[in-house]
Amino acid sequence: MQIAATRPSNRRNAAPDRCTASDFPAITGIVSDLVSVLDVDPGLAEVIPPDQRQQARQATATTLATYPSGSWRAPDSAQPSRDGFGLLVLDGLLLRRVEVAGRHAAELLGPGDLLRPFQHNGDDSTLDLTWTWRVVAPTKCAVLDARWAQRAAAWPQLGAELAGRALARSLRLVITMAISQQPKLDIRLWMLFWELADRYGKVHADGIHLELPLTHEVLSHLAGARRPSVSGALTRLAEAGRLTRSGRNWVLSGERPVLEELSV
Repeated sequence: MQIAATRPSNRRNAAPDRCTASDFPAITGIVSDLVSVLDVDPGLAEVIPPDQRQQARQATATTLATYPSGSWRAPDSAQPSRDGFGLLVLDGLLLRRVEVAGRHAAELLGPGDLLRPFQHNGDDSTLDLTWTWRVVAPTKCAVLDARWAQRAAAWPQLGAELAGRALARSLRLVITMAISQQPKLDIRLWMLFWELADRYGKVHADGIHLELPLTHEVLSHLAGARRPSVSGALTRLAEAGRLTRSGRNWVLSGERPVLEELSV
């Protein structure tokens, strides 16, 4: 089973010199000089006809916002990207967590995901919701504000691609919901790791490596379990030879989960 990482190449080298952002009052970060979105997101460049890419590169320039690891404050109506597409994750990892009546669920967001963190903050819900954001690994986002959307309108396929990514995110959430219905935490975590491998995994001789900073605490949020229970389940998976830790990497061994094995 071949699993390739979707993280675009050379992104770490794409960020120019940075300056302090004065126009980001809600989500604090550092903003760089202009950079073309097509240069830092090859997936978007691919939807533009080759003979139009140079023109599109110039039209789709925007700023990069960089956020260090730690808590991430929710934005307000002053957020520059509010009237545009939002924030496009280029590098890094974020965790969005919601609490409902003492129960928690979370989603992991990475390169290629489109965020509108100011949207659906729970104010219109009849339930008592608490949303929190956390930057799991230092993150870079392209600011796709209203001005960017106006310039990019000449290439409607860019908007279609971004809409497709938003749909893909919703589909991943449904898959995670289905996984969370597994009663055994060992199986739940095992399937969760394989689901993450489809997007972030890299094939090596000893198995599929996940180069993600997934601590026991982060995994507890994703699996909907308590941290001590997650630690015990990870130990059992390691003893069964299904999952090991190699430095910062998680290594999946053997074949993907199949129906006959789920009762094990």
